[in-house]
Amino acid sequence: MAGETSTSANMLRSDAELIESVLLGKHERYGELVRRYKSLVTTYCYSRVSQRETAEDLAQETFVRGFQSLNHLKKPSAFSGWLLSIAHNVCIDHLRNKSRTVPLEVHGVKDSQGEIILENTKDRSAMDRMAHEEMRDKILQAINSLGEEYRVTLVLRHVNGHSCEEIAETLNVSLGTVTSRLSRAHRLLREKLQKYVEPDK
Repeated sequence: MAGETSTSANMLRSDAELIESVLLGKHERYGELVRRYKSLVTTYCYSRVSQRETAEDLAQETFVRGFQSLNHLKKPSAFSGWLLSIAHNVCIDHLRNKSRTVPLEVHGVKDSQGEIILENTKDRSAMDRMAHEEMRDKILQAINSLGEEYRVTLVLRHVNGHSCEEIAETLNVSLGTVTSRLSRAHRLLREKLQKYVEPDK
């Protein structure tokens, strides 16, 4: 029973609390941060390189760099955004080494599931690439700006592909709480992206 209570408590720890524990020497707590954001980071890396295995390798490198630089993080509550900035740099390094880039285009927003669809584009002008880079950053900012409970629930559902029941078990919350968070997260994302993405008519 005590073990179950401890596990549940770990699941409910905020990013800031976990980071504080890691910096105090409880390095195993970093594993919880990895579990929380692995899908988000891997998805971001995949959007840059379009190769699943490479994206997973780059995500792993991101978490290694994050761990090594954790003591430089000034605002622990902004960990996810900080981590994505590391992922961005890791991908840039990789693409430079490969002497190629994979710009992205926002294709649309799938309202029925709240999914953001990104597709590779080629032969874009420099100005076009800059515009698409900016749009991609807006999408990432929108996801990152969601509250932690909404962001994590959204990633578990649409990136990891977990069922609502699995999410409820993972986060140690009720099924009703999961569905409520998903509905709210979808609405918030649509509102944040409405001014950037022209809806299909």
